[in-house]
Amino acid sequence: MKNKFLNHIKLLCTALLLITSFYSCSQKSDIAPVYAEIPDANFKAYLKTIVPLAFTADGKFISNHPSVVTYDEIMSIRRKNITSLSGIEYFTSLKVLDCIDNNIATLDLSKNKALTNLNCSYNKFTNLDVSKYTSLTKLDCGNNKLKTLDLSKNVNLTELLCHGNLITSINLGNNEVLTSVYCPNNQLVVLDVRNNKGLIELNCKNNLLSTVIIVDPNNKLARLYLDDSVKCNHPGIKAFKDNGGELYGTFSEVIPSFECK
Repeated sequence: MKNKFLNHIKLLCTALLLITSFYSCSQKSDIAPVYAEIPDANFKAYLKTIVPLAFTADGKFISNHPSVVTYDEIMSIRRKNITSLSGIEYFTSLKVLDCIDNNIATLDLSKNKALTNLNCSYNKFTNLDVSKYTSLTKLDCGNNKLKTLDLSKNVNLTELLCHGNLITSINLGNNEVLTSVYCPNNQLVVLDVRNNKGLIELNCKNNLLSTVIIVDPNNKLARLYLDDSVKCNHPGIKAFKDNGGELYGTFSEVIPSFECK
């Protein structure tokens, strides 16, 4: 009787195993692989190191592979001589992209809705549209050739670095949660940060001699870096200094109390 019972148990377990295997196989077969081209060889080589299972034996890229669509780690591709990030749109869970010091001239991250941190400094950008990257909290686009930068849709941005470009104006009116702005070495005519009530540090050195920096001395701004020559271009700078704000000059030296004529 005991042996008969054990045989029944074995048969039941075998049946359950077969059913589970069949279900698993049928589930896998429901998702057909979708292949996509990765035109940049250097970018493709990098992807093979982070999502190796998304490549077939003959090197085809499976764009809908689970390891691709769920990838939410840092994608760090610094100094890899990449000219195109075509294919990055399939990484829909990507949160951090660091592509410093490549040869990228265009970038479309409109499908990467989860992106919160973008560092694309030292590339070839003359235009950068970040209006669709509404989840961004940090943007570093320094040392490119940007003339304009529209951040009106990036309401979650807390940190901005756009140094070393050709930018003449930045409207930060909608970026109320900004805490840090680093924009030296541009061609700024006017920079108004009165609406950025949470701003703690602003660095706008090495712009034009006529650059006008408009601050509200009653906001949280604690540290302001600018060229000594522009400190009297707007009365808000003196008011900031007189209220105890930390004011630094071109070489990060402390600017003492001053009078404007």
